[in-house]
Amino acid sequence: MRTDWLRPLPWQQTLWLELSSLVRQQRLPHALLLAGPEGIGKRWFARALIAFVLCEDRSGYACGRCRACMQLAVGAHPDAVLLGTDGLFGLALSADGRHEQALVHWQSDDGRGEGRKRRDIAIDGVRALIGRLGLSSHYGRSRATLIEPADALNTSSVNALLKTIEEPPPGTHLLLVSERPQALLPTLRSRCQRVRMATPPADEAQAWLEAQLGRQEPFALAAAHGAPLCALALASGDELGQQQAWAELWMAVGRRRKDPVSAAAAVDRDAVPAHLRWACGWLQQRFRDCVLQAGGGEAQAWMQMLDEVIEASRLCAGNAQVQLVLEALFVQWLRLGPRALGKD
Repeated sequence: MRTDWLRPLPWQQTLWLELSSLVRQQRLPHALLLAGPEGIGKRWFARALIAFVLCEDRSGYACGRCRACMQLAVGAHPDAVLLGTDGLFGLALSADGRHEQALVHWQSDDGRGEGRKRRDIAIDGVRALIGRLGLSSHYGRSRATLIEPADALNTSSVNALLKTIEEPPPGTHLLLVSERPQALLPTLRSRCQRVRMATPPADEAQAWLEAQLGRQEPFALAAAHGAPLCALALASGDELGQQQAWAELWMAVGRRRKDPVSAAAAVDRDAVPAHLRWACGWLQQRFRDCVLQAGGGEAQAWMQMLDEVIEASRLCAGNAQVQLVLEALFVQWLRLGPRALGKD
């Protein structure tokens, strides 16, 4: 087992002390909504907290040696599950957090017979979770569920889950993780204790990143807009090159050297969600640079384009055709780009 998964990340220590104290006092809220930017360690923190809740010999953190910790490490703990768009799984202390052999419910596609993965959390998965929580705890202790991403819960799924959140079985804890808490229905948000998690200080994030990589990496954190886990993924793979290619694509459209349709076609369909997340961060950074430099383009144009990307992300999270959404987005950028870039 990777013992670091049993502990919060360095910049989460203050929050850890607060919530772990509530666990010891048996006052931890039954429904927590961990909200914050992508790549800052929300899911990491949630899994460490679940391990602490279930641990049979905890001190400052989960011990990593007891029956509960050993079962959780391999996804075999009977009282810990992960609910996501792919279904309901056993929760594991692993890279993806799930154990497929402990599968409780599976929805193979989006229900239209085209083999595409769902973009939302199906009501069948929620019902399977409710049925599981209705059974007695295997060890007579706490039970924990990680729901991630919580903003993927559709209206039917939320409505099915509300009664469980209002009147949870004794010892039940639900941890919801979201990068877009505003996308959750108000009826769900109001029933959860919201925990805001922010981007860590740059020096702390950089020190952690270099410790993970075993080398200095001066550019990844900036490319990840300060999110250390995203920076680690960038530095460990070829995503830095991918982001550079995307930046060049946007600059070409903004300078009217490439047409919107061919630009949209250059983005792989499966990469559109990642592309839109990157575009949002890239536009925010360019907007800040424009304001601080007081020249070289119109700040209002950057803001308008940022709104367009946010709307495109919302549409793509639904049932819109991503290629058409992307084409419309680049058409808007063709119009706004020259104003935004100015003499850049």
